[in-house]
Amino acid sequence: MGTFQTLDYKIPESMQRSWQNIVNLIAKIAEVPTSLIMRIHPNHIEVNTVSETQNNPYRVGDKEELGHGLYCEHVIQHKQELVVANALPDKAWCNNPDIKLGMISYCGLPLYWPNGETFGTICMLDSRENLFSDTYRQLLKTFKEAIEAQLAVVFQQHKLLRLNNELKNRVENRTTDLAQMSYSLTKEIDRRKAAERQVNYQKNHDQGTGFLNRAALEAILEETLESFDHDSQSLVVINVGFSNARSIQTKYGFEAFDDVLKEFRFRLGHSESSYFVTGRPSSNDLVILLWGEDIEPKVQNLLDDIIHVSIGNFYIDNTEAHLHSYIGIVQAQENGCAKQLLQNACYAMLLCKESGEPYCYFSENHIHELHNHNQLESYLLQAVRNDDLMLYFQPKVLPYTHKWIGAEALLRWRHPVLGDISNEALIHMAEQNGLIFEVGSFVLRTAIDKAKQWSELVDNFKIAVNISPIQLQNVNFAEQIEHLLDTFHLPAKFLELEVTESALIADEVVARNTLNKLHEIGVTLSLDDFGTGYASFSYLKKYPFDAIKIDKSFVQQMDNSEDDRAIICSIIHIAKKLELQVVIEGIESTQQEQFLIGEGCDIGQGYLYGKPMPCNEFEQSLFNQNLLGGQYTYSS
Repeated sequence: MGTFQTLDYKIPESMQRSWQNIVNLIAKIAEVPTSLIMRIHPNHIEVNTVSETQNNPYRVGDKEELGHGLYCEHVIQHKQELVVANALPDKAWCNNPDIKLGMISYCGLPLYWPNGETFGTICMLDSRENLFSDTYRQLLKTFKEAIEAQLAVVFQQHKLLRLNNELKNRVENRTTDLAQMSYSLTKEIDRRKAAERQVNYQKNHDQGTGFLNRAALEAILEETLESFDHDSQSLVVINVGFSNARSIQTKYGFEAFDDVLKEFRFRLGHSESSYFVTGRPSSNDLVILLWGEDIEPKVQNLLDDIIHVSIGNFYIDNTEAHLHSYIGIVQAQENGCAKQLLQNACYAMLLCKESGEPYCYFSENHIHELHNHNQLESYLLQAVRNDDLMLYFQPKVLPYTHKWIGAEALLRWRHPVLGDISNEALIHMAEQNGLIFEVGSFVLRTAIDKAKQWSELVDNFKIAVNISPIQLQNVNFAEQIEHLLDTFHLPAKFLELEVTESALIADEVVARNTLNKLHEIGVTLSLDDFGTGYASFSYLKKYPFDAIKIDKSFVQQMDNSEDDRAIICSIIHIAKKLELQVVIEGIESTQQEQFLIGEGCDIGQGYLYGKPMPCNEFEQSLFNQNLLGGQYTYSS
């Protein structure tokens, strides 16, 4: 268990308070009666920090002799995580001393000093059977890393104190020995130079992978642009982005993704030299600089290698993982700028992601597009800050009576120069520039406010809102919805959230948890664009959907395509078997409507009933329909 050279290291009060907050937070989030930080001694283990929870049987300073089969002793001996769901029926753990205190389940990780010596453990215990989900285990691992980072600070402080004392004693004891003093000073200078080299390395390299960071990448690129001959040489910047980088980091941790990137780079080969440099400008991207004479075939070979390596298998803790890569390429022109080149390569990578092609070259035409895109993003930022966005509403009707029973909220932006910009373009842009949460909050807040007003005018009137994949991946999204419903006093049944397949595949675990919470609240969940995805039917079993919305592409081709009519009939038939409500969008003619009514369509949406319209216009039409008490069809 180590030589215990660090037993005399005292943990500072400020750090103890931080640890207290950590164990309190673990106990609260995981909903367990106790969370502990234990410290190992030669013959016993002691409670260092304990959560301030009710019915907690542990106290700071509690000790237990080693050799009695403690959970934490097992973690330290085996240097790995231990999860015991229920010790009572488990022969290996049924005599564990913690059972006497009522703790029958356990999840713990070892804690280490930076020199490899064992500090102790961080753990959580429960008085009932507990499987400790991946989320809680990842939470515990995150706090383990935070505590070990603090232990490193304590270790370094003691190390520096010891070194300072040693240096002081050496100077005091050898004041008359000039030669020895000169030697000591020389050694100290060498150490300082080594430290400076280390600092300089860290200044220019990514800590996780050792690749050049963005600042060093720009410096090398700028220096190369100034020195090489544009007439006989070429310089190419390749930006490789990974769309599932965030997912891998969330699931396995940042260090695991760093290891995958290093393995990815290793498989590419091409030893580092003056003509081939690898950088990591952001956590999700790699950049490769390639220059020299006649590099076109080298670039093509490298692109082929990147594509080949990307589709290969990578292993994280014996689990197979894959990279989804997109490649942008830009060739430097004379008088080029390093920052602009990196930006253009990144933009080409984003274009590649949208196009579905394996890689994309940046061209002169893209410069104008990039300028317009940047200008549009700037306009959108101003619109969000100035509250210039608006919602349009398209009615959702009972097709056999034409009664308006709900509406879909659609985002619109009316710009004085650019004109009207649609819902899809706005959402896509907001996702790209990080404004999706602000834009999404505006849509939800405004839609729920209107839903409350209209629910008092029309019985069971329901507002549908489209949800972005990024919103669904927010673990606090369900709480945000519940807060808005409480704020506007709207019953949850009057809100419908439309979710596309792309929102589910980003991280199925997070999506399932969020949708289950929303379902428990009572919000209606609808799978949007049904029939166009890769595996839409499988999602009806995995997630708690209440309705499906058949994509309008089938309805548009229905009059001329027997196949599309057959697909619609099949989808409706299966939905009815699963007791799901069927919404069909894109209805534009009475012939389409009669066919869909005959097949069992529950709710219709389309130009036959009404186009998306501003709030006041929709409200007046809704009022007229209910005032007249009969059928009402909007037309324009």
